[in-house]
Amino acid sequence: MTDPQTESSKERDAVRAVVRQTLSQLSQTGALPALPGVATAALGLCRDPDADVGELVRVLQMDVGLTTRVVRVANSPLYGRRRHAQSVQEAVVTVGLRQTCDILVAVCAKQIYAATGAYAEVFWNHALAAAVAAEELALRTRTVRLGTAFLPALLHDIGRIALELADSKSFALVQGRIEGGEGTPTAIEREWYRFDHAQAGAILAEDWGLAAEQSAAIRWHHEPGKAQAGEELARLVNAADYVAYSMGFGTCASPPLDVGLHALGISAEDGAAVATRAREVFEDQKRLLG
Repeated sequence: MTDPQTESSKERDAVRAVVRQTLSQLSQTGALPALPGVATAALGLCRDPDADVGELVRVLQMDVGLTTRVVRVANSPLYGRRRHAQSVQEAVVTVGLRQTCDILVAVCAKQIYAATGAYAEVFWNHALAAAVAAEELALRTRTVRLGTAFLPALLHDIGRIALELADSKSFALVQGRIEGGEGTPTAIEREWYRFDHAQAGAILAEDWGLAAEQSAAIRWHHEPGKAQAGEELARLVNAADYVAYSMGFGTCASPPLDVGLHALGISAEDGAAVATRAREVFEDQKRLLG
């Protein structure tokens, strides 16, 4: 693998090829995790400044289950509607274009996480906790545009999910080494696979249609200082990863050494307040997402 600080477009393409080839070889089916078409279509609309509610409603109507979920979220106490939304259009107007997109991706991502068997609940709780923590951190620090942090934080470990789905036995061995304190997750993964979960996750995020800065935040969430784009977002996802652990939703016994609040200049006291607020939102989100 190349030096991350000098990673060029050509080198990223080389890494992408290695990731795809390795995952395909490991996987008995040859398939990588994929978001349903309705979610990727919604992501495309959310990146389009000219997109309107009607277009997203038409996409939503392709999936009755997702439509029902969005209406349920819109009618939850989180949005305080005096009158329940009676249609998907009313629901999207209530929730908003971007947050509707976040809901769609979260519901679909939860299905991918559910396929990881024994790790499903641990990894999903960590992902959702990091996502709501990222939103809270964005609100408090104003270092990134509000609304951009939820998805990269939710998917920051999606590369680990891909590795587990591709070869659960190898993943269990790698996870055991990580939990045994033999090294950082990224170092052990690079030794085993020739790439790490952050690199794999960024490639999946690009394929699914996340914005470039969001994919970059996933790629560099363990090394935000090396990000050439989306550095502030990477720092925020790094901090959200740490907050998820402090909320009790880690994927190992303790947080990786390279995650923390220091890069955002947040004190331990403020970090505790973020964790407390994020825990409240986490419970609401988990209940709504089912």
